[in-house]
Amino acid sequence: MAALCSLIFLSACATNDERLRRAAALSAQVEASKELPGYPEDCRRKEASGVRIGEPLDVALIRTDQALGRANARVMRCSRWYDEIKQGYAGGVQ
Repeated sequence: MAALCSLIFLSACATNDERLRRAAALSAQVEASKELPGYPEDCRRKEASGVRIGEPLDVALIRTDQALGRANARVMRCSRWYDEIKQGYAGGVQ
């Protein structure tokens, strides 16, 4: 009787193991099928100061500061975009 019970219990475990394997495989397929959206073109752009040879230093400084401001604003937009994507893939949990 004990041997029969052991076989019944072991066969039930095998079924559960197979179900777990199938569920894990299906979950992996779903995760693998997720595609990231295309990276925004704005995030790929580079900034130049636009300073010209012979310009007064105060004008050059203003142009450089404006270019730096544009570049920093772009970094912030792109990092917010990435954070939203990351949060979506994490299921809204951070």
